[in-house]
Amino acid sequence: MATQQKKKAAKPAGPKTIDLIKKAIIALKEPKGSSTAAIKKQLASMGVDVAKKNTFINKALKKGVADGVLKQVKGTGASGTFKLDTAKAVAAEKAKQKRAKTAERRKAAQAKARAKRAAAKAKRAAKKAAAKKKKTAKKAAAKKKKATKPKKAVKPKKKAAKKPAKKLAVKKPAAKKPAKKVQKKKKPAKK
Repeated sequence: MATQQKKKAAKPAGPKTIDLIKKAIIALKEPKGSSTAAIKKQLASMGVDVAKKNTFINKALKKGVADGVLKQVKGTGASGTFKLDTAKAVAAEKAKQKRAKTAERRKAAQAKARAKRAAAKAKRAAKKAAAKKKKTAKKAAAKKKKATKPKKAVKPKKKAAKKPAKKLAVKKPAAKKPAKKVQKKKKPAKK
């Protein structure tokens, strides 16, 4: 089941039509007000395609009167003579600027908060990496110590300084003494 999503119409680039109309009325400088035809002529000289945007211009004129930005001196609807309602226009402009400033402040605060969160995240990541590095270094040192250190610590014996070898006394056979002559005792002769 494929659901088709309606594409939102892209907003046209550039200033709004009501802003263009305000600029046209200001440029015409007519104290009694500017007619619809004069406004459209001025818009055409400003580079606006009036034939294409005629409907938008008429709607903007009606909406401008309804919002109080424009004052309709003569006529009804989109036809007649229009001039800026300066008091309301100034108030509307101030409100618009206030909204813009608030939005700008909000955006700045959001950007600051995002930057703060990103900095905190980076700090945590760095701290974590440092702890991990320290831990691996500790493990490596312990492993190295274990590998180099024998189980029993046997101290090597110091070699005694060599003494000159004593001459072993070889037993010489005892010199033979001349054998003693055994004198036989004379037995007395028997009578």
